[in-house]
Amino acid sequence: MNFTTKEVISTSIISALGALMFLLLPVIIGITTDNLNLSEQQSGLLVSFYFLGFLVACVLSPFITTKFDWKNVGYLGGLFMTTGLILIAFLPSYQLVLIFLSLIGLGSGTLFSLAIVILSKAENAERYFGIKIMFEQVLGALLLFIIPAFIVTSFGYQGSFLAISCTVILLGSASYGLPKTARITNKGIMKVADKTSSSLSCNIKLWIALFCLCLFFGALSTLWSFVERLAVTNKLAGDDIGLGLSLSVMGGAVGGFLAAYIGNKLNLKKSILLITPLILLIVWAFYLQFTFVVFTLAAFSLSLCWNFSLAYQMKIVINQDESKASWLASFLAIGGIICPAVGGFLLGGAGWLGLFSAITFILIICSIGFYNVCSNKRALAS
Repeated sequence: MNFTTKEVISTSIISALGALMFLLLPVIIGITTDNLNLSEQQSGLLVSFYFLGFLVACVLSPFITTKFDWKNVGYLGGLFMTTGLILIAFLPSYQLVLIFLSLIGLGSGTLFSLAIVILSKAENAERYFGIKIMFEQVLGALLLFIIPAFIVTSFGYQGSFLAISCTVILLGSASYGLPKTARITNKGIMKVADKTSSSLSCNIKLWIALFCLCLFFGALSTLWSFVERLAVTNKLAGDDIGLGLSLSVMGGAVGGFLAAYIGNKLNLKKSILLITPLILLIVWAFYLQFTFVVFTLAAFSLSLCWNFSLAYQMKIVINQDESKASWLASFLAIGGIICPAVGGFLLGGAGWLGLFSAITFILIICSIGFYNVCSNKRALAS
């Protein structure tokens, strides 16, 4: 299916809003913890409740994206996010904040999964996934720099959430440029799905690819969750850490751009063989003692390789069954919920070496899984 430039850009903006809170989590958790004087356990629940709402939206996505107009789904996701952000700004009670974060997660998941469903129906989908990722990272980098440096210092807790809500309202208007309806574009797919539902349920390669996507994303999310703590351990200044993280997100934009530029010119198997060794090298760079320059380069490179590989990993899943594109966001959310929590317990029991060893093991196993799935003739043909 072919999309106009306007539709691709609008979908990418909607996806960027869906990923925005994930990229801003370090800032969001920081200002909320300071303002409400939360413990570490309470701060951890903030993340869990956000991803809970995100996961609920992703689970409902197969129904919503096939039964309702895509533009209306986009408006609904933006409404959930905006409402939750405004309520958090004016009702800063811990119990209420947990509920409002779930509402924000519900909106984020709605937008993110909608974008994946739309772009998965395009020819050369990995190119469009690359464009999507590039938009996400550029928006995240800008706000990661602006909010801590200007908004938090001038307007505090309330002003920060209101600023994010204004961003959502402004960019949420991009829903107007989404493809008008899902019903027409899904007719052929739904007919095929009805005829082959029994065979699809037995698609082992699909399940392998989905679980590999879940664990690969979860493992790197675990590392990302502890990157700031690693920097503090290496005695980097707070301003340097913030600058390094902001620049690292731009690495994700570069990774998305490369995926968009290369597209299907790069064989899926070759993308795995290229990226996996680089990511493993970058992961262990964080384990060593590092300076600000090394920290920034490692974080930038991790974000670049992670987002470049993500575009191709999603394509691997879609090649197995395009009708399951809406599942992608659900499995990403599951990885983001489970792995960082397990990583925290592992860090407490086995230390940094145990954590890094576990991350390495998961990345290798998942890469092997993706490679085996790519032996499917249909995956290699794309």
